[in-house]
Amino acid sequence: MNRTLNVHVRKDTWPAKGKLPAFPATFHKGLANYDLNIPAMLLFLGYLTTPTSSTGVSLSEFWAWVRYFAAVTSDSDMRLTRNFADLDAHQKTILSDDFGMGVPMLWLSERLSLDRVCDGRYFMQRFAADVDATANRTAKRGPNKTPDFVGRDTNGVWHVVECKGTQSGHDYSRNQLGDPWPLATGGVAQKRSIVFPRGHVGQRLVCGLSIGVQQGKFPSLLTVIDPEPEEPFKIAARQMEAADDAVTRGVMSKALRLAGFETTAEATASPLGRFPYSVRQQSKRSEEIRREGVEERDFRAREELDLAAGEATVFAGDGGYRGRERVFELPRPIQIDDGPVRRVIVRQGVSARVLSYLRARPTIEEPLSQADADWTEAVGRNVVKGDERSASMTIGSLFRSELFLD
Repeated sequence: MNRTLNVHVRKDTWPAKGKLPAFPATFHKGLANYDLNIPAMLLFLGYLTTPTSSTGVSLSEFWAWVRYFAAVTSDSDMRLTRNFADLDAHQKTILSDDFGMGVPMLWLSERLSLDRVCDGRYFMQRFAADVDATANRTAKRGPNKTPDFVGRDTNGVWHVVECKGTQSGHDYSRNQLGDPWPLATGGVAQKRSIVFPRGHVGQRLVCGLSIGVQQGKFPSLLTVIDPEPEEPFKIAARQMEAADDAVTRGVMSKALRLAGFETTAEATASPLGRFPYSVRQQSKRSEEIRREGVEERDFRAREELDLAAGEATVFAGDGGYRGRERVFELPRPIQIDDGPVRRVIVRQGVSARVLSYLRARPTIEEPLSQADADWTEAVGRNVVKGDERSASMTIGSLFRSELFLD
């Protein structure tokens, strides 16, 4: 289920030759076509939009697979059906935002060899708690909004990404991307938040997706730019341990949550309390309350993992993963290139070996690098693949996910 997508990479927005960040060798200059696999994009979108540190039922875990398969037309290029294009403004915004994240992040993950990707807001909150600082840039909207995603690649280089999506045409998409002069606007302003020290500096990207509509004049277009940041939040070299800790916890938490281990996910993402930014308290009574809450949650996480140890593996023929399978009956059959789809089957699991490490110690309050957390070695490159009726996603040997159209 591939659809052609136009991708425009504006090399002129990168710094001059010899300055960082360098234009990636894996990026093309100008306009080129990209074969976008829709099941793979939606599978990755489900991962990206899964909350890192909250508990309870989240539609983000299932939303993309159930809702959006019917949104894409049978055209050779990626377009939305007229029914979805005519949704009310609020629902159109949700779809545009979701596609505006899923499409560029899939394209980037293939070209930047990302092995850790987490929400920018979670990253800043957890990082601030680790370095005993106040994260001023954690707004959800406006010019002080943190970037959508922070990612690290297999070479240990860090990337910051802000994503935009719209169904209002290419001109509107260009406005969303923003302009650095004279006053930064749009994505240019919002992705200023984080700059890593020299030797760790990767791409600082703003990606804008203009989504084409069935029988519309303009095709879908993904634009990628790298405007110069101003007034960034700067991370010092001595703080990189905290940065690694935050992004690794974010990845692990998402994987655990998708596989059904909600309490363990919360313990991983927010080790010192209810929130990523929780810290040890100065008053004796407040610290006792915090400590009791962490210990109670730790007990529940062990119970959760003990139950999983006795359950069947989630992937037939591969006993290395524990998790869950979900079958979604679609409200009506969806016609794709080789016939109708009546249901979607999703299987997601975390390495059984990693789960055994977590059973021994679900909550690690100190930095992971100081705790000798064996499970961190399982975190590796994000690989997302897809064909006509299926898609798969792996994160090193930590996490495996599969989607089938039946």
